[in-house]
Amino acid sequence: MSLRLKLILVSILLIVTTVSVSGFLAYNESKDKIKTLARELLVSKTEQAFALCDRHYKNSLEPSEELKKEIAALRIAENGYIAVISNEENSQKGMLVVHPTDVGKILYNDQFPHIKAILDEIDANGDVTGYSNFTYYRQGTVAKGRQGESKIGYFMYFAPWHWVILATGYESDVFSSRDQLRSSLFELVPPVVIFGVLVIYLMIRHFFKPIQRLTESTKEVAKGNWDISIDYTSNDEIGILAHSFNEMVRSLRENAHIWHEFEVAHDMQAQMLPDKYPDVDGISLGATSIPTREVGGDFYDFLRLKKERLGIVVGDVSGHGVSAAMVMTAAMSAVRFAAEEKQDTCDLMNMVNARLNKDMQSHMFVALFYGIFDPKTRKLSYTNAGQTMPYILRNGQTKFLPQAQTGDRFPLGIVRDATYEQMSIELQVGDKLVFYTDGLVDAMNGTEETYGFDRLSESIRHNGAEEPDAMVEKLMAGMRNYSGKSSVHDDVTVVILQVK
Repeated sequence: MSLRLKLILVSILLIVTTVSVSGFLAYNESKDKIKTLARELLVSKTEQAFALCDRHYKNSLEPSEELKKEIAALRIAENGYIAVISNEENSQKGMLVVHPTDVGKILYNDQFPHIKAILDEIDANGDVTGYSNFTYYRQGTVAKGRQGESKIGYFMYFAPWHWVILATGYESDVFSSRDQLRSSLFELVPPVVIFGVLVIYLMIRHFFKPIQRLTESTKEVAKGNWDISIDYTSNDEIGILAHSFNEMVRSLRENAHIWHEFEVAHDMQAQMLPDKYPDVDGISLGATSIPTREVGGDFYDFLRLKKERLGIVVGDVSGHGVSAAMVMTAAMSAVRFAAEEKQDTCDLMNMVNARLNKDMQSHMFVALFYGIFDPKTRKLSYTNAGQTMPYILRNGQTKFLPQAQTGDRFPLGIVRDATYEQMSIELQVGDKLVFYTDGLVDAMNGTEETYGFDRLSESIRHNGAEEPDAMVEKLMAGMRNYSGKSSVHDDVTVVILQVK
């Protein structure tokens, strides 16, 4: 077999392998991004409908036909829509309030198990405004639509009217661009291979020297020399390959710079978190915050306030990565500034919300818990803005801290004119407060079942005799043991305060 034929065969193999691997990687990466964007679309539409309800409620208290029409007009992909379902505890429970065709129909029955499961889940979680979750099901035989097809939905509860706002769409519609990408990749491979074979066959001798240079340059890059480039200006395939090689090397240099910026951001974020616990009479503390990436959106802080009081901050920024870290830095700065001005937790929360609502992008928000502990009276005053409710461990029993009944509970940065309420509780010697972000309870095992509040509560009772630092490690270990080899998909923060 001649060298020319060998080169042609090797080149064909390289072309096929390169295109296939690149296409496969591009498809997988795009598939994940499309899934994420699709879910974000459902969340966005649901939150849009929720915001319409909240605005209308504040203006008139009662729903109107105009509002229902506005919600019904929201569309998702090709056949997706927003439905509103009543969750009142009467004969109308499960009735469709807004729907493209079946307004007035009752769905709280065994013919619509996914709707029944949603309403039961909301009831089980205390009918809390803003409670939300995803749901996955197949179009049932008793429902209109494309029978048997998989659907994805996202719901959010609006408690003032007992409305469940549900955005749904067919997975085949929502993820249609993923399938189009796959088809495009399959269509792209044959012409690329054919074209490459023809060009290689005709130009093999002309290409031999540049290929040799490319091979030598590739070896240099493999050794870590990222300053190399190929000076080959022809417009043929080797020229394109040389240009791509130069772009690849440039990307490697940029990625190295990005990784350096990640390290800097990580160091800055670490410096923002407390490096030691404050010395406050009558209490001991433990805390940890673990991002899922190099930088994350979770944070906590201890603030020394006037009259020997201690401010406790636990926050969770939506999203991950550098953008979340930037918002986290802004949120911590805003809280620290407001803590110097405001004596009540609700006033601080209102001030920080106004600042973040002005400065943050519309899709970002901050779930924040802020409490003030007075060691002289053992009184904890606190306000919660969309953060998971802390547990109190007392006499071997756990329960949530009482929640506000009249104030808003929205995370900061969503509603500009939100008004938050301050709550308080008298603590006793031996009490332990466990503050945490939703990454702890949302951790999943191999079957995608969440760790959940019940398991966390049991872990708190089981490890309640430990000192705060040791107890933090025990709670984190319990979550990791439950998750096993499954990756934790959200930042996790735990803070424990024990009254001595």
